[in-house]
Amino acid sequence: MSTRKGDSDRKTFGAPADRVLMVLSHPNHEAAVFGIVQRFRPRLVILTDGGGEARVEQSRQALNRIGLLDRACFLNFRESDFYRALLDRDLPFFKEVVGRLREEIEVSAPEQILCDAVEFYNPVHDLALPALYAALGKNRDLPIFEMPLIYQTAAAHEAYEIQRFPPGRRDQQIVLRLSEEELRAKFQMFDEVYALLRVQIGPLLTDLPAAHLATEVVAPAMEGAAPIANEQTLRYEWRARLLLERGEIARMITYADHYLPVVEALTQQASGWTTHD
Repeated sequence: MSTRKGDSDRKTFGAPADRVLMVLSHPNHEAAVFGIVQRFRPRLVILTDGGGEARVEQSRQALNRIGLLDRACFLNFRESDFYRALLDRDLPFFKEVVGRLREEIEVSAPEQILCDAVEFYNPVHDLALPALYAALGKNRDLPIFEMPLIYQTAAAHEAYEIQRFPPGRRDQQIVLRLSEEELRAKFQMFDEVYALLRVQIGPLLTDLPAAHLATEVVAPAMEGAAPIANEQTLRYEWRARLLLERGEIARMITYADHYLPVVEALTQQASGWTTHD
């Protein structure tokens, strides 16, 4: 059973700049909420290298342009190690990730936290929120908000929804409308810095109308194993099955056999963990 956190704090979303923390699984995810990043100037913790130094460097460039590079911590766990650890259900690896994240939380002492949403698109994306809850341990009173990136709506023709929640969660979302200056800076970063993002997502991003990009949304986070909405496809299983059939991978990550056991282990052990364990 999943529960929402932060409902009572919806009207106060956006604490002072030195008290907002943003936790991202990959570099470049900040581009999806670049208006929020500009407006609330959070501290950022990026868990992985996103598959290589190039993505890290582009995030560094973008954050440097708006004076936030010194507020960003790149933990630089290799993305490939996350996939391996999921396949092997390597809890010590995730314990290390949680420990590093806990250290950053203790340093920043946030009043509110923003995190990648659980969307069943990429299992590494979906581990950011469970890792965050594990890092918080028993200190779960902080308002936590999820930020949507992308989810697959239909497998047959690969339809996707970008930077929005499924319909069933939209009654909970908080909509922020960007100023002209914030939107202009967001477009400028897409054009001048986030080249890899444009290549990887392509028309899904470049064809979005300005009106869509001019609003960004968050919602109170769900704690526990989030349910798969009717509007969502379990994309990483769908994609892995195709790759397995082609012989491009030897093993596939599944929700039931890999992701869920890791999340449940994080949940069960979090209260007993300390930074120095």
